[in-house]
Amino acid sequence: MVAPELTDRFLAEEAVYNYWQAIINRQYGLAECFCIYDGIWDNKIDEWEEYINIHSEDPCSFLIIYFDEFYKPTEVTGDTAVVYVRIIADKIVVPCNSNLHKKMDGSDI
Repeated sequence: MVAPELTDRFLAEEAVYNYWQAIINRQYGLAECFCIYDGIWDNKIDEWEEYINIHSEDPCSFLIIYFDEFYKPTEVTGDTAVVYVRIIADKIVVPCNSNLHKKMDGSDI
């Protein structure tokens, strides 16, 4: 197996991927390591944390966020990279009296 070439495009995509994995896993401090200090996405971390917390409070729903794909080639010009990525957030609501909800609340443990 040959290691991937560490091109600017590869490094930019890896940073974006790692940022979103940290957000998805609620590792907000780690997400900061993958953005430009005080940049747009650094400042969005608090917004994502609030969004995730608000949409995770309901015991009868599940918030699923996942990294879907890079949907367009990354553009690198000088020291600037534009990475096109699709992130999907789904909130799934289940009836509170359903068997699925009873299994997820931990009461059967």
